[in-house]
Amino acid sequence: MWTQIGLVLPVMLAVAGCAAVPTAAPPPPRPAPIAAAPTPAPLRTPTRGWEDRAVDAGAWRYDAGGRAATFVPTGGAGPLLTMACSGGGIRLTSALAGNVSLRTSAGTDQIRFDGGNATLPNRDPRLDRIAFSRGRFALETPSGGALTLPVQSEIGRVIEDCR
Repeated sequence: MWTQIGLVLPVMLAVAGCAAVPTAAPPPPRPAPIAAAPTPAPLRTPTRGWEDRAVDAGAWRYDAGGRAATFVPTGGAGPLLTMACSGGGIRLTSALAGNVSLRTSAGTDQIRFDGGNATLPNRDPRLDRIAFSRGRFALETPSGGALTLPVQSEIGRVIEDCR
C-alpha cells in the first residue's frame, strides 16, 4: 500500500503544478475621439419652392465610429450638413444661422442654429419628420439660403444610434 501511495503522490503533485496561472485581461481600447466637423459649404439661394426644386447633388455618408451622417456635395470640399449623435441629442452642423425653417412632407418647423450648430434632443419629433419625409427635406434661412437634401437611410441610422 505504501508503494501505491508513493507512486500516486508524485503524480498528483505534478498534475497540481500544471494549473494555469490567471493573467490580467488587457485594458479595453480607448474610444476614438470625435473629430470636429469640417467647415460647411456656403448655401445657395433657391428660386423655386422646396417641393419643386431639385435636391442638392451629393451623397450621404455614414461614420459608425463617430455615429454621424454627413451630406457631401458632388465635387464639393466641405459637407452641407452633418448630423452627429452628441450625448443625449443630435447635433446638426451646417452653414445655417438663426431661426431656420425645416420643411418636410409632414409640415414646417423651426430649428435654431447658433454658430452653424443646432442640437435636438434624441426623441425630438422633428428628427422623425426628417427621417420619414417623402424623398426630401429642406432647411431654409430667413436670408434666402437653403438646403434641399434627399432622405436616405443614413439619417435614420444616426437617429436610431442615438436613441
